[in-house]
Amino acid sequence: MRFKFTVFLLALNIITFGLIAYLSKQANQVEITQSGLSGQIGRELIDADRIELHGRGLESPRILERKGSTWSITQPMQWSANYFAINRILNQLQFLEEDASFPVDEIEKTGQTLADYGLDDPLLKLVIAEGKETISLSIGTLTEIGNNVYLLGPNGREIFVVNRQVIDGLLVGLNDLRTREVFDIPVFEVDALGLQIRSESTADGSSLKVRLARSNGEWRFEAPLAAKADPTLVDNTINTLTAAKVGRFIEEDELDPVLQGLETPFMRVTIHGNKRRQTLIIGNLAPDAKGPPEYFAKLEDNPAVFTLLARPFDALREAQEALRERNFINFDHSKLSAINISENGRKIRLQKLETGERDWQVLESKGEDEIQPHRADPVIMTRLMQDLSNLRASGFAVDAPSPSDTERLGFNNPRRIVTLSFSEGPPLILTLAHPEDDSKDANESLYAKTNQADFIYQVERRHTLDMIPLNTSYYRNRTLDTLPSAARISALKLTNLSTKETIFDYKLPQENIRWDNLLEQLESNRGQHIRVLLDAVRNFQVKSYLRDSYAAAYILDSDKTLPWMFKLSATIQLPGGETDRTETREYVFTKRLSGNIQVAGSSQHNTIFEIPQPLLDALYELTEDMEKPPEAKGEEVPDPKKIPPVAKPQAPASEIEE
Repeated sequence: MRFKFTVFLLALNIITFGLIAYLSKQANQVEITQSGLSGQIGRELIDADRIELHGRGLESPRILERKGSTWSITQPMQWSANYFAINRILNQLQFLEEDASFPVDEIEKTGQTLADYGLDDPLLKLVIAEGKETISLSIGTLTEIGNNVYLLGPNGREIFVVNRQVIDGLLVGLNDLRTREVFDIPVFEVDALGLQIRSESTADGSSLKVRLARSNGEWRFEAPLAAKADPTLVDNTINTLTAAKVGRFIEEDELDPVLQGLETPFMRVTIHGNKRRQTLIIGNLAPDAKGPPEYFAKLEDNPAVFTLLARPFDALREAQEALRERNFINFDHSKLSAINISENGRKIRLQKLETGERDWQVLESKGEDEIQPHRADPVIMTRLMQDLSNLRASGFAVDAPSPSDTERLGFNNPRRIVTLSFSEGPPLILTLAHPEDDSKDANESLYAKTNQADFIYQVERRHTLDMIPLNTSYYRNRTLDTLPSAARISALKLTNLSTKETIFDYKLPQENIRWDNLLEQLESNRGQHIRVLLDAVRNFQVKSYLRDSYAAAYILDSDKTLPWMFKLSATIQLPGGETDRTETREYVFTKRLSGNIQVAGSSQHNTIFEIPQPLLDALYELTEDMEKPPEAKGEEVPDPKKIPPVAKPQAPASEIEE
């Protein structure tokens, strides 16, 4: 009994599923009949992976195939299809509407055939395929009335009258169907670039092979040498190459691989992507290019020949040098512990102190003698480290130098040796040299190499030597003296040492009186110049150091000295204990030597130096007795005197006699 019941249920399921399938088929047929032409072909287009166009309206069949989301032309040539052109065709077909329709068997009853509608040998035959499943549409002649055409439906049993625009959409020119893009590997996917450039200077026509590859986000040359590449320049180059567009396609009757230089190309450009690559072959210049120069070109695995702009590929001729990384010194500033700069036995040592990241000291060695260390200027030290990190090669002199190369370029007697020592790891040694002869090369060139690579670079001579002077004073802290915040300047005096005259002598009468109260009472702009001197005493800045020892006069050379012309004295009240401690700061100055040079000295700090521009200008205003012009004093400017005209010159004696 149970077995019979199971058989009954199984039969019932079979009948049910069969009924569902039958009703579904009938529904689809009804839907197709009711939805018209667009309903019959619209769904097929969504999943189509091949479109074929045949017929007497075309010179040759056109076949389009889709892989993934990308359409390609496979006949009459192999090339990527223009996405927008294909999308426009698909949209027109998907929403195609008929103005009228009638069955084929009806025209047969009236004695007509498909030939009467141009459908026996159609103007166009469209095949839409998905795998092995296909549907076909045939387009015939124009209707007698209206701008319409006859179209044989996919089942071959019904003729539709549709707008002629469908023909215009399908008869798109081959040039419009083809994309202008040459490479289809996206920029973000490119991980290597290969170049093969034929050398025109060699008799055998040998080629230079250049290869760059990206690893861990860094671009490096793998051939013809192992070296770093400039990541920005490489990325820009790849962006330019992947954006290259076809100028025009060369028709089949114009093809001449020998004349167009594609059998012996001058360049091959290979872009590597994710497990794929594309190689572009560059031939001769196109002689009939209208506008900028163009090269003949083709893809390695594609017979289509075309032209493209020459400029991006001409730039690749020097890729071996143009794409090289020119910053050849890289180090971690935070781990730098010392910088030694030496030349011919003279050495300057810059040493980081343990008191702070920006605290350095500078000292100089001359043989066995060592000069007392000074605080280094933090701004100068920061600039020095940045300049060294940013040192760029202006050229690449020798990639694999021999002993004769290093001697020829002057490395046996280097101009500078800069040794960077670190808290961790080995030192970095930069050696700078130039030839010793009197040639132009010796006067203008400076060569550099490091202990990290064998390459010899060419660098800009003056700028490089100026950034690492062998001069202790250059690195010294520009702040000569700083008063504590609680210190009080109680008196300020400026004396003319040559005449023994006091130019001014200001004293604060009481502790509760501020300099602002006193300076407001001074005439003209005198108060603001006194303010500059007060600020200088509180935080005395040096423009540049000249000598590390004070003297009674500034010695220019063996024959000339400059006497001290002025003395600035400041009385300082320093709090401490029960009573304030009084100190005096004194600075002496020469006369002003030029618009931006005036020399000063301090016996307390045992040094001679140049002063900065604000202090120089303030001293000039307070010490110069030159008569000011009326406009500077706010007076009326008198009218200038008239200049009498020059008398007419007399004629030469010879003319008078005539």
